[in-house]
Amino acid sequence: MKTVIVTGAGAGIGRETAKLFARGGDRVIIADIDLTAAEDAAIEIIADGGLAVAHKLDVSSEEQWERFGAWVLDEFGPPDVLVNNAGVMDLGGFLEMGAEQWQRTIDIDLMSVIYGSLVFAKQMIDAGVRGHIVNISSVAAFFPSKLGPAYGVAKAAVLMATQSLRVELAQYGIGVTAIAPGAIRTDLIAHGNRAGLTSEAEQDWSAKASAVQGLAFAGPDKVARVIHRSVRRNWAIVPVNPEAWAMFYLFRLSPDLVRIGLGILSFERAEALLARFAPLIDRLVTSK
Repeated sequence: MKTVIVTGAGAGIGRETAKLFARGGDRVIIADIDLTAAEDAAIEIIADGGLAVAHKLDVSSEEQWERFGAWVLDEFGPPDVLVNNAGVMDLGGFLEMGAEQWQRTIDIDLMSVIYGSLVFAKQMIDAGVRGHIVNISSVAAFFPSKLGPAYGVAKAAVLMATQSLRVELAQYGIGVTAIAPGAIRTDLIAHGNRAGLTSEAEQDWSAKASAVQGLAFAGPDKVARVIHRSVRRNWAIVPVNPEAWAMFYLFRLSPDLVRIGLGILSFERAEALLARFAPLIDRLVTSK
């Protein structure tokens, strides 16, 4: 039986990933800043015959990662798999987002990956565990965007950090994978902030954008299956959806074409489309 740590596992991709590993007979440690959600996920897994433990963790805190790492080592020994999944998606133009919002995105989306990898890669090395680290990047890592530059910057950094770590840990038999989902039915947008709007307008924007994300073809279970296969096969970079694969190859083929094409995107156009198709979106959401 292996020990698998999944961050942000109270919901969405993290929760489905934890459930999938547990069904395979692994012990899963569900880490989430929302302890109630983590406990609910653990209860669901245990009820299904699996092994799971919930633990509260603010992934943006290096100190909490150190304490969490010490607890895991004391209770279960070094882990076999770490899935750095926790993240947020704050939206807003480069100049709209203040330094505080930029820092929040970097701390949660990037530094959490750094902190977690430092703590548990060292444990794996010291114990001779031929483990695996999975970091959740994004299709946003492959293209520049006016809608969420902070998110794209953080996820591009996660992609490069993952590859650097993969090169370094290969000598110890530890695999490292970057996963790049595309549009997935999660609450990522709902839990993020939109810069440049009043509180009321931000709530309205978030509700509409979240409704659109809820219509995405792929669910978090699809990403979970890709993560599970990546651990078994030690893949390096894995886009998930067709649009993620398309952007992955298109940006490598012609970065200029991607920049020109995405340059037409703007919040004004996005808001106009949301307003135009609001009745259809409402009907689709209601019918689900």
